[in-house]
Amino acid sequence: MNQNKVFIPLSIVVAGLIVAGAVFFTKGDQATAPTVADNQDQKEVSIKPVSSEDHILGNPDADVLIVEYSDFECPYCADFHPTMEQIMSDYGASGKVAWVFRHFPLDQIHKKARAAAEASECVSALTDKDNFWNFGKEVFENQEELLSAEGLKSVALSLGVDESSYDECVANRTYQEEVENDYQDGLLIAQSDPNFGTPYSIVISKTGVQASIVGAQPYSLVKQIIDTLLEN
Repeated sequence: MNQNKVFIPLSIVVAGLIVAGAVFFTKGDQATAPTVADNQDQKEVSIKPVSSEDHILGNPDADVLIVEYSDFECPYCADFHPTMEQIMSDYGASGKVAWVFRHFPLDQIHKKARAAAEASECVSALTDKDNFWNFGKEVFENQEELLSAEGLKSVALSLGVDESSYDECVANRTYQEEVENDYQDGLLIAQSDPNFGTPYSIVISKTGVQASIVGAQPYSLVKQIIDTLLEN
């Protein structure tokens, strides 16, 4: 799983789904409809290896890893989040799939995203690591209400974070480096793939077969890619 280069040979699978129905990709925070040719080109992108420093939901030694680059203020990320939750419900319990979350705050258009990302890291560090996922779920389900300093803090406190410790963590921007490291990794991918935006997911199997999922794709597409990888 520790490849630095990710090769994407499943473009024909994705292209077939586009022919079968309307599939929309996101570029940054805007949805665009690609042509089939957009997905037939094989691409190679850089990605840092998944490690214990990542937020991993499920078995780290799963047959398939899905590494998602996401932004807490991105509406398409919020749309995609339930899809990934369903994927984990269907594949995670058996250890077949694990979900890796990496931050990619789109600072120019989402002014609150980086603060939310840093707050999520504070919550993870100050309580059980699983609360990272609980925090993210709550924020994605209530973006309009919770993407403020007060809203983020209310989520943190509801998850059992000590108030003074949280305030100190956020004020000192204790985890800004962790968020920035994820962001820089995403920028490297963007240099290789012009379709990179949020959400953007890289699917990696143990056998070395990989694919990318660009945008808030439907469950059926994500499932087909996973099933194809599990068969290889």
